Amino acid sequence: MRDLDDENTPLRPQFDLLLSEGVGPFLGSMGFTQHGTKFVRYRGPIYDVIGFQNDWHNDVYSWHGFFVNVGVGSREVDEVWPGPCPQPPIGFLFDRRWESVVPDLPYEPRFDRDTNMKEFAAALREGLEMVVAVIEGFDCTATLVEYATTNNLLIAYERTCCYLAAVEDVEALAGYVGVLRDHFGHQERWANFNREISWVSGACAQTLVERGVLDPVAR
Repeated sequence: MRDLDDENTPLRPQFDLLLSEGVGPFLGSMGFTQHGTKFVRYRGPIYDVIGFQNDWHNDVYSWHGFFVNVGVGSREVDEVWPGPCPQPPIGFLFDRRWESVVPDLPYEPRFDRDTNMKEFAAALREGLEMVVAVIEGFDCTATLVEYATTNNLLIAYERTCCYLAAVEDVEALAGYVGVLRDHFGHQERWANFNREISWVSGACAQTLVERGVLDPVAR
């Protein structure tokens, strides 16, 4: 989830006002807190992040555009990760643009100096409400990890494998790594994926080798 500093673009003040007054109180009522252009919420071990990413070209057009990024992660997944876990939280197992969460939503919302910002904010809140309804389906780490093993390929694959190994869910781990091997095993970069998966899988790596979904790695 990327940030873009475009403080010098002409409509940036209206954008900041849109987030602080048009969106912030609404998301705040659902438990989100604002951190710059991101809104973060914790639900037990689950955390939701909705980020507003400004268009790179806002300094050359008469309109101001942005993208809405949606991430869901788990502190239980982060806690078993052997590498550093910076704050604010990263490592989303669900990491999408809002139009892929709710297909009717616009790819890039835009406004200009003639836009009725009250109506624009109302439409934005309506879209966010639908997005939040979807991500609330991830009610625990298990549902989030199940989504990842079913739908993700390279999105946070190391964290997914690491967590499955940590909880000793060998069946789910072997199934997921098998899918990754089917997709990427014929490519040169598979050697890198294989090495990373072996590292994060720890003691489970040998079982994956025995099942034929992972290649041996020299220690």
